[in-house]
Amino acid sequence: MKPAPLPQSEPTRAATLPAERKADLLHRLRRAEGQVRGLQRLLEEGADCARIAQQLLATRHALDSTYVRLNLSVAEQELATGQCEGGVSPAAVVEVLDRLQTRLGRSR
Repeated sequence: MKPAPLPQSEPTRAATLPAERKADLLHRLRRAEGQVRGLQRLLEEGADCARIAQQLLATRHALDSTYVRLNLSVAEQELATGQCEGGVSPAAVVEVLDRLQTRLGRSR
């Protein structure tokens, strides 16, 4: 029997990223942007499918990695600011990690 899903609670305020984390995410997105341009160039030039697939995989990995890092930042902030029900208790940590797992599961 499948367990009942946990209720999804929304943060009470929008969290902003620390400057260092924001810079890291922007760097990763710019790298992925360059990879997408590379994909377009390969297609325009008629490159073989193996090269295109390799570049597409690298682009996907870059975006997946960025998505994971962003969600880890959200979880860190929720725990640090006590936005979990009951503050930062073991149950609150489990709640945040469950929401994180749900978010990451949607990316697949």
